[in-house]
Formats: sequence, structure tokens, C-alpha cells
Amino acid sequence: MTAVPVKDKIEYTVFLISDFAKKYSLTTTQAFNYLDRFNAIDFVNQHYNITHTLPFEEILEDLSLYCKNHGGSL
Repeated sequence: MTAVPVKDKIEYTVFLISDFAKKYSLTTTQAFNYLDRFNAIDFVNQHYNITHTLPFEEILEDLSLYCKNHGGSL
């Protein structure tokens, strides 16, 4: 399996954070802190090969559920 360029992972993660912020009426910083607190950033990084193939709306819902299952309350 070939390594994914770090730049691709970073760009994808930045877009996810931005869209998550918009979806839940948060600032980008608040969205990052929330996703980081409940390990969703690590989840996306570890499973990038799968998550980047999903529609953004679906992964945003999945991240929200993932955070909720780890103590989040959005």
C-alpha cells in the first residue's frame, strides 16, 4: 500500500473541520478543539483511506456520532 501524502491528509482534515464548524455553528477553533478533545481528528487520520472516500455530509454525521459516543454533546 502506498503512503498518502501528508499534504492530502492535512487539506482533507482542514475541510472537515471547516464544514463541521459550519454545520454546528461553531468557530473553526471551537470545531477543532471539540473534534480533538473526543479523538475524532486521530480517527480521521488513522482511517483516512476510508473516510476520504465518503461523502462529506456522511463523514460529518459519523464524526458527530463518534464524538457523542466518546462523551461529546453536540
